[in-house]
Amino acid sequence: MSSSAVYEKVVRDSLERNKDSLNDISQDIWKNPEQKFEEFFAHSLLTDFLEHRGFTVARAYKQLKTAFRAEFQSANYKQGEDPTIAVLCEYDALPEIGHACGHNLIAEAGVATGLAVQDVLRNLTTQDEQPKVEGKIVVLGTPAEEGGGGKVILVREGAFEDIDFAMMVHPAYHNDLEPVILGVDMCEVEFQGKAAHAACGPWEGLNALDAAVAVYQNIALYRQQMKPDWRVHGVILNGGAKPNIIPDCTVSSYFIRARTISDLAVLKANILEIFHSAAEATGCTVKVTWEENPYTGMMHSSAMACLYRTFSAGEGVIFPDFTVSVSGSTDMGNVSLEVPSIHPKFFAGQPLMIHSRDFQRLAGSPEAQRYTLIAAKAMALTCVELFTNRQIRDQVLHEFTLRKATFTG
Repeated sequence: MSSSAVYEKVVRDSLERNKDSLNDISQDIWKNPEQKFEEFFAHSLLTDFLEHRGFTVARAYKQLKTAFRAEFQSANYKQGEDPTIAVLCEYDALPEIGHACGHNLIAEAGVATGLAVQDVLRNLTTQDEQPKVEGKIVVLGTPAEEGGGGKVILVREGAFEDIDFAMMVHPAYHNDLEPVILGVDMCEVEFQGKAAHAACGPWEGLNALDAAVAVYQNIALYRQQMKPDWRVHGVILNGGAKPNIIPDCTVSSYFIRARTISDLAVLKANILEIFHSAAEATGCTVKVTWEENPYTGMMHSSAMACLYRTFSAGEGVIFPDFTVSVSGSTDMGNVSLEVPSIHPKFFAGQPLMIHSRDFQRLAGSPEAQRYTLIAAKAMALTCVELFTNRQIRDQVLHEFTLRKATFTG
């Protein structure tokens, strides 16, 4: 039997042996949805499980109470010589609709990958009982993807300084190997004007609602000149109190998205001009408050994605040769600028859109299990190939250096 066939058998056997425990983990997280930075149940569940399975676990990792790092290394692993690969778990839920983004499946896939790679590192030995595969696998628990930027914080705190490669998967309505994932900057825009009676003396007022509406309309006009993967969307959170009072204060919220850092900087500057122009036109003042943890776009490693495609094909998974659609944003983009990374989407069993009640039900269904474990198998074999093939590792790192220079502009 060839080495690759041996690796595949170990991975397949691991997933088969652990499938019931993995499903239990997914179900427990799905039944107990927790929002960003409040994922204490999931944190305890995952860390206890991995520790029981022989991983060395750091809880409340990098001062984030619901982050964790669980690692396992081969017997002769040498830091700096042998690869360290991180498989990322997400486990936060959405308000009201729970795990409608399927983060319970992401956590399951990450743990499944960790267990399968652990079996390869621990159980495959040479005739003199030395490990055939050297490396370290890290299952990294990353909280608060849904608007909290948990991975942004972990990057800032140095969580990826000793990581060579990173990966995760995400359930979706389709398979997508390198989805277009946009960077996003989020802001709150407050206009201050002057109140007046709208019938008796409107000329005495400075209409903050006019300023907010001017922004909304001018962004709509600007869209014709936006690039295909630029997105700006917003809402007026507070537009005034009563129709007969000229509003003296309005508050709006805007998301500004683009694929690359350089494009996002251009788009952000242009939108800021619209904010300030609206203030000048109405005589109001404007205050723009930006979120602390902006997400960058996803810079996929095509070389790693090619491995993932190859190992998915054995299970009949087909990826289109084109990107199906522009996705939203994720803090995995920030990780992808630190180390070579992939973030494939996998079909979860039905063509349903995420962030819907229908997808929430799918994420907790038996139907999603098969596809989650197929994705985990592809990730595990991608890890093994990176551990064992120096030429591939060099190719991935060379590609990363070239792409980052272009991506960051």
